[in-house]
Amino acid sequence: MVLGIVKIPLREFSVSAGSGPEGWNLPYFLVGQENSLVEPAVRAVLKGHPKDYFPVVFYGPSGTGKSHLAQGLTEAWKRSGNPGPVVMESAQQFHRQLTDALESQALGEFLNHRLRATLWILEDIDRLAGNTMAQIQCGQLLDQLAVQGTPHVVTCRAIPGGIRGVIGPLQSRLMRGLLVNLSLPSEHTRRCFLQELIQAKQIRCTPEAIELLASRLTGSLGQLRKALMELSLVSSNRHGIQVPTVQRYLAQPEDIPQAMRRIIHQTARQFAVRTRDIRGLSRKKQVVYARGVSVYLARQLLGLSFQQIGLLLGNRDHTTILHSYQKTKNLLAQDLAISRIVDTLYETLNSPATPLVGKTCGKS
Repeated sequence: MVLGIVKIPLREFSVSAGSGPEGWNLPYFLVGQENSLVEPAVRAVLKGHPKDYFPVVFYGPSGTGKSHLAQGLTEAWKRSGNPGPVVMESAQQFHRQLTDALESQALGEFLNHRLRATLWILEDIDRLAGNTMAQIQCGQLLDQLAVQGTPHVVTCRAIPGGIRGVIGPLQSRLMRGLLVNLSLPSEHTRRCFLQELIQAKQIRCTPEAIELLASRLTGSLGQLRKALMELSLVSSNRHGIQVPTVQRYLAQPEDIPQAMRRIIHQTARQFAVRTRDIRGLSRKKQVVYARGVSVYLARQLLGLSFQQIGLLLGNRDHTTILHSYQKTKNLLAQDLAISRIVDTLYETLNSPATPLVGKTCGKS
């Protein structure tokens, strides 16, 4: 245990496996003094008692680790030798399946599936706000699980008693459980997280660079993880991540990811494809064209490196992005229709009224 930090083991996968975001998740939850109630809450869930604690409600803003805890608890539950099935679902899934069950007159089957579980986890219950029927069924299900003594966990973005659009009976049921407030990590926790991840991924990084990142990036651990991923790509293997590299990284406009999303969205509209297909693995001709134009525009309008574009475009290898860029550049000189689409996108994205990152850029 690092001083003041507790590691709660949750996952079985190796942190060094995979280059995508999932491969950069630690297989445990780091608990600092700011989240000291998390450890006894997790222990209560895995032991299934005391029953008066349930539901255990993890609440806090985005980026505090609610989903990491929920997903990890399902695996930790099974590893602990607990019998029976685990049901983990989002509020959207609960609502959608409830609607289907009501339409097909299969409400009993819908409820029994959850009542047979030995652990039930519902994520983002605040997203049921405004759906009275779903909230009523959820409240009744919570009551039945409590009578059975079945452990159940709920996550939400705010304390249940303060969520607008949630009916009183459901608020009361949630407020009677164990309320665990998840806070954004302290600087000490952020520093420990970086050290753990750097060691797990075998990244060269100076202590001064770690201190700078931990002190300046004050948001979620997900933001720190993303920063470390990007810095590891642009830093040399020989010297590793050093303070000047971190300083240049921190000096970048904070709205670059938002600008990239806007490029992808506008390009998808022009090519009549879906944004998730551009980010995904589809090799359909129209999608490949749209993906290449997105790469081209990101390079021209934002001046991003091929490594940065790759990370923002579904975590692709920089050589793949380079090939796509060169292929699109050649295509523009040969295909008048594609060239016109790019010209239209330039006018839309490079408008002085709505600049991508606070200033307009020239076409080269």
